[in-house]
Amino acid sequence: MTTVAVLQIDPDLADGITEPRLPAAVRACRARAIDVASGRWEAESLAGEQSGFGLLVVSGILCRRVVQGECNGAEVVGPGDLLRPWEGIGGWASIPTESSWRVIEPGRLAILDGGFVRRANPYPEVGIGLVRRALQRSRYLAVLIAIISQRRIETRLTMLFWHLADRFGHVSGEWVEIPVPLTHSTLAELVAARRPSVTTALSHLYERDIVQRAERGWRLRGEVPPELLEVQGVGASEEAGRSAGAPASSSLETASPRS
Repeated sequence: MTTVAVLQIDPDLADGITEPRLPAAVRACRARAIDVASGRWEAESLAGEQSGFGLLVVSGILCRRVVQGECNGAEVVGPGDLLRPWEGIGGWASIPTESSWRVIEPGRLAILDGGFVRRANPYPEVGIGLVRRALQRSRYLAVLIAIISQRRIETRLTMLFWHLADRFGHVSGEWVEIPVPLTHSTLAELVAARRPSVTTALSHLYERDIVQRAERGWRLRGEVPPELLEVQGVGASEEAGRSAGAPASSSLETASPRS
């Protein structure tokens, strides 16, 4: 097991810590780290580390799968996300629920245990940043709920790819590269559809030149389709902004996705 300087690999967590406190904060906020390989991940093996904030994804892509009865769902987590995978709702939920983890892209997790909490205690900005990360993940889940509420599977997939592009993508010419190698089966769980239906919908998106397979994941045409802006209810407001002289811009131009 190695150690990492958390504030160096994730400088956003140091927001608000100014000189001369910053160098000492970087030295204090070191954490043990583990590497995770592709495939099923037995997250419960780290249950002994639950005294602190949890696990911070340093690199890699993971997928959490939840099964409830005959239905299932999934979420994707990546660099910057905060996890506490040993905690579940099985002990008190009325409907039995099972969850499992799979590593899609090998990576590294920092263990923010009780020792890290004590060392970071003089720097409350770090704790505030981690709370912000936890809330951000809940907002990502709310976005997924909105996506799976769409009637057409093609729309769900396109919205999902744009959501992933905002989180993990980078612009390359006319395309946005999304280095997240999701299979058709995983995409089906993310958009609450059956795999054959997702395969059919993807073939239509291929034909329309909206989505392509890439070497390390997917490639998305670098402009949000107008019909999606209408679906999300922002088309009218953007048009009003343009009428008032405000420049149009995509989320990828204003956001700073982690890749």
